[in-house]
Amino acid sequence: MDFARELADFRYYAVFKGASQRVEDAAMLVRKPQGYDEEEYAGHGLWVDTDKLYRLDSGRDWTDDYRAVTEAEARQLRAQIDANWAANWNHHVISADGVPFAVVVTHKDARRNLRPYRIGRYEHRGFGQTDLLDRLPDEQAWSVEDVAPEAATEALVRMEQRQREGSWFSGGYAVFHTLADVLDLDSAYAVVPRPAPEHEFTARLSEQEARRLTALIDLRRAKKQVGPVDGHQHFALFNRTEDAADPRNAHSVVRSTVDSSLPKWEMFLRQGEWLSAVRPSDQTPLLPLGAADLDAVTAALMSGEHRYLEVRSRETGPVALLRLTGTTEESAVDLGWEPSEILTRLPGEESWFVGEVDEQGMERRRYASALLRRSVRFAEDEYRYFAVFPTPDLLFDLARAVLVVRRRGEAQEKFAGLAGWVPSSPDEHLDRKYLGRYLPISHEEMERLVS
Repeated sequence: MDFARELADFRYYAVFKGASQRVEDAAMLVRKPQGYDEEEYAGHGLWVDTDKLYRLDSGRDWTDDYRAVTEAEARQLRAQIDANWAANWNHHVISADGVPFAVVVTHKDARRNLRPYRIGRYEHRGFGQTDLLDRLPDEQAWSVEDVAPEAATEALVRMEQRQREGSWFSGGYAVFHTLADVLDLDSAYAVVPRPAPEHEFTARLSEQEARRLTALIDLRRAKKQVGPVDGHQHFALFNRTEDAADPRNAHSVVRSTVDSSLPKWEMFLRQGEWLSAVRPSDQTPLLPLGAADLDAVTAALMSGEHRYLEVRSRETGPVALLRLTGTTEESAVDLGWEPSEILTRLPGEESWFVGEVDEQGMERRRYASALLRRSVRFAEDEYRYFAVFPTPDLLFDLARAVLVVRRRGEAQEKFAGLAGWVPSSPDEHLDRKYLGRYLPISHEEMERLVS
């Protein structure tokens, strides 16, 4: 099935340092539960936050590479990471007055002269250098026990549960299938106000964790229960996982043909009308829709005051940003909108496809487009002028600007009323103080604003 990854609980990726793409040569295992969240497997049952895939996609870590892997390959790599810790590192549990408070590992080959590492969720990448073993002789209440890796994992679980007994963890309890799962919040199968007798393995949650985890569990349940409708698997798209608690919060509906030999993705426009689309990005939280929810979500979309579409070409990139009001179509032009008929051209443009976003998503895209086009248009002017706005949502109304700035080379000045143009202070650099709140403007627009 082309949409199989959209139905999986997690999407897994192996990161590679060299040319080999074999799972056994991977340097890191990363998973994505939903949305933009990324987690790295650190061993010992721990999944910790990371931004590795973002860094790879943005070119920051250009020497590395990654690829998607199956759940079976992910299990293999996870076992490989655990086996590496067991084979090469001694595990020590440090206690104070008999209560464990740290798990520390030391390398079995003393000739490598590696510092000990402390294992834990809140260490960088799940482990960090530590001097706890060096401090043992001076701490009379401390003791250390050499343990097997499995016992070290159990100690980590007990420490995690004890740390979560604070009053700020007031969101209920996550329930797990095994003790080791407690180190992986996203592996919980339920969130409950209070544990019942049958809930053997639990951990307290903050209110934010409980909201996110409840939404995640609901999404997984829907993925297992909702099947195709009329030969298509339908999905509602959201900005945040938490928004999926009510399907009518969706900002778009897409579908994929069930026939895997000819996968085709489409976006809902109107009753009986679907437009060519691409599969949802890995960052988009989505919810499979049955017939009843499909009708409710599409009705909510059609009843909205405005809908916002992004038309792109597989060959040339951006084509148009559209606003639909009923049956009226408008295209974003500079800071405004003008009537257009882009959608009528869509059937004849084989490389074009459409995506739907909410109002905030459209504002971000319009701003990026206007910023780029205006920067190019005024790049050769002797002075480059910029309007600064109090908030990003006012960017498309030049009359709402609160400051005008000009640059000539590296020198930056601001307009100060009767004082005219005065030098800006170093902390007033546009990209430091006003990032996301300014637009390049023409000389004529500048004159209107300062008059």
